[in-house]
Amino acid sequence: MAYGVETSKIKEARDKLPELRLSSFLSRNWVLVPNGSLLGFFDWVPENLRVGPWKPVAPLILLILGTVVVQYRPSQFFHESDSTLVSSYQEPFSIYWYYNLFSCASMLGLVTWIAFNRAKGVVVTYTILSWILNAIAHGINALAPFLHDHHHLLQINRMIRFPSLVSATLTFVIWNVVLLPYIYFGIYDTKEKKANFLKWNLEFRMVQIHLCNIIYSILNTIVTGRSEDMVKAGSFKLFDSEDLWYGLAYGYCYGLFYTLVLDRIGVHIYPIFSPRSNLVAVTWLTQFGLHYAFYKLWNYVMQSSLNEFLSLPILFGVSSFLTASAATAKLFLKKSDS
Repeated sequence: MAYGVETSKIKEARDKLPELRLSSFLSRNWVLVPNGSLLGFFDWVPENLRVGPWKPVAPLILLILGTVVVQYRPSQFFHESDSTLVSSYQEPFSIYWYYNLFSCASMLGLVTWIAFNRAKGVVVTYTILSWILNAIAHGINALAPFLHDHHHLLQINRMIRFPSLVSATLTFVIWNVVLLPYIYFGIYDTKEKKANFLKWNLEFRMVQIHLCNIIYSILNTIVTGRSEDMVKAGSFKLFDSEDLWYGLAYGYCYGLFYTLVLDRIGVHIYPIFSPRSNLVAVTWLTQFGLHYAFYKLWNYVMQSSLNEFLSLPILFGVSSFLTASAATAKLFLKKSDS
């Protein structure tokens, strides 16, 4: 089940997708699908957010924020630093190394299963892209001991370190604090629909990408991505202004993709970002503000007494507990229905 549509219907509709090519985006019509809802999957989104003219402030805020991102870009993207030294990573075959290797394989395995057994289109969601980004970061951490200093992959890992964590943090907060309650209480109006939605959220894959992803990201970007000396000293790699820029740039680029591509083909997975909304400027500014807030938050956590909880046994234990609890709750709901 996804967005109120049964999986069987999604598979059936996938074979009937309208033919959309790159040339389709040259059309004078901004909305390329009937009623601005791809196959009717997003009819639950108010029509005024799917079709019609943009609010005048929408292109203005996109231009202003884009200018800010370009203006404050790093002087150079690929450069040597302590973070790109092989010695700043764990030794091969250590417990941290095995964690990164296993997590990369399992995360890529899960997203592959989701894409081929549920819907390939999920790969365009911010949630799944965050999952993939974190899988890649885990993989590079596992490869690091076998690379040379300042290897391009180590440079890339430095660039995606904060985007990996901030995207996982945003996914966790926005889904569990905003979207899940809104859909449960505001959209579904029957006990049956609410129960089905709750059971869908308790499925293994949903628990992983919406709850556990932030734990895996913390483990990868903060805990296991350190040298043995840093671990013994109890120190962490703080994020700097360059890390913040990469996070903002990543968020801005996804926002552009959502506005210029997904909006046109009627994929309204995040309707609050609709350029037709009266709150479009507030939404974009809030997104940038949250990036900065989480940047400050994670640096604070790493420097405060809270860093005592940033350990592999504790966080992996929390992840295991959440997964087991969700499976138990789903089983209980199924029994109560029978």
